[in-house]
Amino acid sequence: MLVIAVLIALGAQPVLHLLAANRLLGTSVLVVALVAALLAIRRAYDPASPTVRADVTKYVAYCVAAALGLVTIDWGPHWAIRACITAAEVAVAFDIVTIVARPRAVGG
Repeated sequence: MLVIAVLIALGAQPVLHLLAANRLLGTSVLVVALVAALLAIRRAYDPASPTVRADVTKYVAYCVAAALGLVTIDWGPHWAIRACITAAEVAVAFDIVTIVARPRAVGG
């Protein structure tokens, strides 16, 4: 996961520019990512789970990153590229924290 975070920091801007150059492909990819994140939020919401808040928050962070990527591709405001990269970094960092802090099963 740390490698993914470093790769996002170093390579996200060229990837966003590549997706913006082919707007139809970029929009399609990011809409699929957004739908996947929304479905993951829905799947993660289990009120009986002790980690439901962390799981839903993690997928919301990925959803925000995908939405900001879509804004970057389709409208291109000057702030959106860095906002998208930051949101992706936050999502991966939060994912790392939830993996490390997940309660371990007792026993075998």
